[in-house]
Amino acid sequence: MSTEFDAQLIEAVSVRRDRLTDALLFGANPTERRWKSTVRLFVYSVVIAALIAAVCVGISFVSNILEQQAAEKAERQSAAAVVEAPADPLAHPLLPAPAAEATTSGTGA
Repeated sequence: MSTEFDAQLIEAVSVRRDRLTDALLFGANPTERRWKSTVRLFVYSVVIAALIAAVCVGISFVSNILEQQAAEKAERQSAAAVVEAPADPLAHPLLPAPAAEATTSGTGA
């Protein structure tokens, strides 16, 4: 029997504390309090959704800028490699060696 009384007392204190907190935050009128709390929750939800969307757009914008900078850097490096070709194309290590002309003009018929 005493456990039921204790549980009822704890629940009553909890309800009273919640009502006092709501009255302090939202005012004395319970109807207005319910309406304000619902609208306030909706407004907070909209603001949080807008912040999340703004963060996503910002991250996308920054990553796009970084990708463009990396592409421009790679393009500049490849253009620099083309410009830095040696002055004597025959001395380039990837080209075949020139044919020796001395072998054809030897002692011959």
